[in-house]
Amino acid sequence: MIKLSLVILVVNQKNVELLFDCFDQSATLLYEKTKLPYLEGIVKTCENILADSANESSEELNQELEKIISTISQVEFDKEEIRKAFQFACLKGLKHKNISNQMITPESIGLFFSYLVEKLYERKDLVVYDPLVGSGNLITSMANNLEKSMTLIGVDKDLVFSKLTQALFGMLNYGEDVYFQDALTFSNIKANLIVTDFSGLSQTDVFQLIKYNKELLKDNSFLISVIDNSFFDSSLLKEFIYEVKNDWHFFGMLVLPETFFKNDKKSIFILQRIGKDFIKPNKFLMADLPDFNNQSETEKVIGQINDWFKQIEFKKVR
Repeated sequence: MIKLSLVILVVNQKNVELLFDCFDQSATLLYEKTKLPYLEGIVKTCENILADSANESSEELNQELEKIISTISQVEFDKEEIRKAFQFACLKGLKHKNISNQMITPESIGLFFSYLVEKLYERKDLVVYDPLVGSGNLITSMANNLEKSMTLIGVDKDLVFSKLTQALFGMLNYGEDVYFQDALTFSNIKANLIVTDFSGLSQTDVFQLIKYNKELLKDNSFLISVIDNSFFDSSLLKEFIYEVKNDWHFFGMLVLPETFFKNDKKSIFILQRIGKDFIKPNKFLMADLPDFNNQSETEKVIGQINDWFKQIEFKKVR
């Protein structure tokens, strides 16, 4: 486990396996009996768990589903155990549909996001928005590892993913603020923090989302994202920087280890919304992150990042 300066939740692996088995058996049974796709079966299973009952047309099927749910009825799961079991089930469902598991942001990145939030934010309550929420793994893995009051909001233009995230939010008691919508049409919020994964998007799409989401973020707050390194290669980048230089400050870039992704090199990209009383750091935060399984190298780089924050003139978001 990575030793970062934040709370790391320890999970009971047996609980994770028990809850995964419940998701898996229930979703598989729903597919066999009703042809409901596996991923949608996970959503239905979450609804059944929260209702402590099943509501299918067949009473026999209801009894079978409720028997599966009963295997977890006396177990108290913590949030990370729920998230892990849910994402394991999602990974199995994606495999069934021949969709790459790259659609799910690795949980270690969510953990690292929570470390960054502790460095950037002093306030104890946060409205966090993800405009490309997917299955919800990034935003929930980050939120679960922060000792802050969190309001989570997610948007995805894929109906199945929006349903999955809404189900996960329900299981984790993060509310129901998940919307099946194009992120470029979503409005009427003011978030303290935006987190997202831009992987696989064209440079033009990333530009549009960054420019659009300025209006959804409070002054001096941050957008923290996973981004393909190819984003920085195009000649269009200079034009983009010129367009947004009065709205966004390019705060930092942390290059992720190649072991995280099979095909593409990626980084964590940090932008700050320029607002009243904005203090521009005199240095750009830049580091190459090692494989987090390498404890000594990870601690060394974390120490360097901690030193960077100590040395710059910087005011945490309050």
